[in-house]
Amino acid sequence: MNTKNILICVSGLTPQIVTETLFCLAVKQKTPVDEIYVLTTKRGREVILGKDTHPSTPKTSLKTEIENLCKKYKIKKPIFEENDKHIIVAKEESVELSDIRTDKDNILFPNKVCEFVRNKSSDPDTTLYCSITGGRKSMSVHIANALSIFAREQDKLLHVLTKEEHEFKGFYPMNKKEAEDLELSEIPFVRLRSILSADVKSSELLNLNFDEIVQHTQRQLKLLAPSNKLILDIERREIRYGNDKISLEPLEFLFYYFFVDSKMRGSSNISISQFTSEETKLKFIEYFKEYYPGYYIEEKKWYKSKIGFEAEDFRSKRSKINSKIEILIEDTDIASMFIIDVNKKYGNSTYFIKADKDRFIIK
Repeated sequence: MNTKNILICVSGLTPQIVTETLFCLAVKQKTPVDEIYVLTTKRGREVILGKDTHPSTPKTSLKTEIENLCKKYKIKKPIFEENDKHIIVAKEESVELSDIRTDKDNILFPNKVCEFVRNKSSDPDTTLYCSITGGRKSMSVHIANALSIFAREQDKLLHVLTKEEHEFKGFYPMNKKEAEDLELSEIPFVRLRSILSADVKSSELLNLNFDEIVQHTQRQLKLLAPSNKLILDIERREIRYGNDKISLEPLEFLFYYFFVDSKMRGSSNISISQFTSEETKLKFIEYFKEYYPGYYIEEKKWYKSKIGFEAEDFRSKRSKINSKIEILIEDTDIASMFIIDVNKKYGNSTYFIKADKDRFIIK
């Protein structure tokens, strides 16, 4: 199947940027455009339709000028209709956004832009060409941010430049000199979609507003930082994060080490019944003999008096260790990676550490 090229523009009172971008792509770069979408405001739509009454705005519709451009330069006419599908205005309930001025406007508009770009990028057989040339600067920022979050490798961010004397005089170049003065720049940007690859398809992310998606993305980036590693120093019984450290009692340290060691061995989820088993008891005896032989004698009575850990022992030790890790790592998002978490399931809950095994350094 052939890839469909989609041009997405933000526009305020100068819809000429749409035809200028179309000219650069289809005429100068020989990249056919199959469909055009414009994200705008309530007044911006009136300008696009050629119905705005202000003397400085165009009095012909954008659709007409697109048709004139295609006819003059003999290029394929992209699909662009004067409807809500191709002219997208942000709304709050049934009230359309008239301008992008207030903090509230700067929540509604990016939500709409984000929703639109997310939907269009879900089709693998499309390439998005997003122009930041038109509209208020904040509108350009919003479409660039949305593209940074959802863009695939093939999607592009564009900006059209022209000489000042030609700016917004017409909808497209009328002669060779004007055409030479019109330039299309491709703007490099950071693509974050690979970080959110699983989340992009989830219903949870699809229901988030733009500011919530930004927060979610920021958390993911923070968690992926290479510096987020936990050092377990067995000899000193220390757990270190960055420049900070905590010291644990031998049994506490080995309790946490048991979960890390299990993860290293490919067993991530531990039930209480597993932890209180004879097998786990023997594992802890091995730990003591190998790492803390001096303490083993003191702990012998403890092991002789019980089959192993009891459920209450487990819960108490887990709570204390998690509290200490949360003190060690002040950032709650990062701390959540390293505490002993629980996957609650009635009668069969399991316990695990979220962080991947390469996040641990054993010394």
